[in-house]
Amino acid sequence: MSKKKNTLKDLDEFLKQQAATLAPPSKLSDRVQAPVQKTVQEEAPEPQEEAPIQQNGHHVSAEQLLNDLRAFAKKEGHGFRHQLYDLIIRSVESQNQFSAEDRMLINTALYLKSGDQWQDSIREYWRKKNSP
Repeated sequence: MSKKKNTLKDLDEFLKQQAATLAPPSKLSDRVQAPVQKTVQEEAPEPQEEAPIQQNGHHVSAEQLLNDLRAFAKKEGHGFRHQLYDLIIRSVESQNQFSAEDRMLINTALYLKSGDQWQDSIREYWRKKNSP
């Protein structure tokens, strides 16, 4: 009898393995900060409705962003996916620090975008990113 495969689990393990070999994770000591005293109010924040983000005088909400992405996908057709992968990479790059999940997201977007040359693409991306 053959064992039923879990392809998503296999892909996750594969991408984790590749990410570790191509872009070593940051040191834990770089990511750990000294513990901060929290008050009772800070520990249990009240759930808030999604507040629009104001940037450059424009209000942006997740719903508005999703609607814009849908319209963009309809306009661009098949080429939308590669542009979406670029948008994902650029949005993660705009953050101050990378978490392990951020690195995994970038590696996954590069993998999906690059097809058979994914290894070279990921290696080159991190080489450029880490060069002074």
